[in-house]
Formats: sequence, C-alpha cells, structure tokens
Amino acid sequence: MTDPSTTAAGARALLFLCLAALLGAMLFAVNRLMLPAWSLALVALAVFSFACGKTVTGRWLGALIDERNVISLSRFQAVLWTLLVLSAYLTAALYNIFSGQTLPLKIEIQEELWWLIGISTSSLVASPLILNTKAEKVADATEVSGTFSTLQRQNETDSTPATKGHIVVNTDISGARWSDMFTGEEVGNAAHMDVARLQMFSFTIITVIAYGVVLGHMFAGDLSHGIASLPTLDKSMVALIAISHGGYLSSKAVPHSLTGA
Repeated sequence: MTDPSTTAAGARALLFLCLAALLGAMLFAVNRLMLPAWSLALVALAVFSFACGKTVTGRWLGALIDERNVISLSRFQAVLWTLLVLSAYLTAALYNIFSGQTLPLKIEIQEELWWLIGISTSSLVASPLILNTKAEKVADATEVSGTFSTLQRQNETDSTPATKGHIVVNTDISGARWSDMFTGEEVGNAAHMDVARLQMFSFTIITVIAYGVVLGHMFAGDLSHGIASLPTLDKSMVALIAISHGGYLSSKAVPHSLTGA
C-alpha cells in the first residue's frame, strides 16, 4: 500500500512544479517568447491534472481512471482536449495582456472547436449511462469463468477482476492499465480488442497532434496584431471525430454478453 505521507509529498512537489511552470510561462510571455510560454502552460496544466489524480486516487493517472477502476478512453480524450485548449487560451491571453492589446481576453474559439469539445463531453457523460443499464443484468456464470481465466493470463497485475452485472470491473485501482482503453467492458468482450475504440483513439491522437502543431506555428509566428482567435478545425475532421464517437457509443450500447439465470 502507498504511504499517505509519500503521496502527499509527491503531490506537493508537483504543485510547486506546476506553479513554477506557470511563472515561467508568464516570464516568457513578457519577453514575447510565446512558443515556450505555451509549452510551459501546457506542462503546468498537465502536472496539475497528475497531482490531482495522485491526491484523490493514489495513482498519477487518477484523472483517467473511472468508477470501474480502469483507464477510460472517453476520460483520456476529454483530458487531452481540455489541456490543449485551455493552455492555448491562457497563453493567448497572457500575450494580449503583456503586449497591451485592447480587450486582451476577447479571444474567439471557433464553432468547430466547440463542437469537438461538446462531442468529447457527450461521450464522457453518455458512457456511464449506457453501462448502468448493463450493470443491472445477470451475467452467465460459464462466460464469466472463461473471461476471467483469460484476463488473469493476460494481465500482469495483483488486481482481481469482478463483475457488476454484465460489466467487468477491477476490485482495486491498481489494476487500471493503458490497455483498458482498447478492450471491451462486458463479460463477453473484456478480453478482446474493441475496434471502435481503436478507431476513436487513432482519430483523437491524430487530430490532437495536428491541432497542436497548428497552435505551435501560430505562437511561433508574427503576433504583432495580438491573438484574436484560436485556430479553427476543418469541418470534415470534426465530422470524422463525430462518426468515431458514434461508433464508440453504438458499440458500447450493443449487448456483448450472455444473460444468466
């Protein structure tokens, strides 16, 4: 078991690191070095997320772990976009403030970006609602036994899987692994890869990287007229993200397990 004093000390150290990164971002913004300012703002917000996760759950990745004690793909995506957009807005606001722009906080976030954030939030909210209906069902004992045997061979962890209706859960938060984002959640598919999840993860990573590069190019460019808006996303990319989320939620909603007596 993790020593609470060690956890608290680690969280305090991360908090100081977060504050140092924010201070560094402000100093770079004062000197009009906006690319390193944005990088530090992104680091500061990420460190804050890790510190919160460690403080609340005892694990650095606690912000990504849901009520089933698994790493959630919808949480992962929501956290990524939150860190990226908030760090960009903060950096743009710092630049406008320190460069003496009129209405420095008037920074437009384009409609397509709002749609993308809304889609991510919808999946985050809808996922547990879908799983709650399956948690009320009775799992087939033979299928449970077969799935658990497979999971125990696959997982190098001391955590023991359990069921809540048709849903497979970890009995301890230490059982959360990165591979949780790509496997099913039910007794019938928990030991198998979910292609809909792989697709959504791929679209998310590609879009986040592409948008991050655009943000980096903006902050490294000519900002003499101030930053009036964040870069927009192409509507076709937002449509692809929406389709991948639709597939993800549809796959989650479809029954994958046998019902027991």
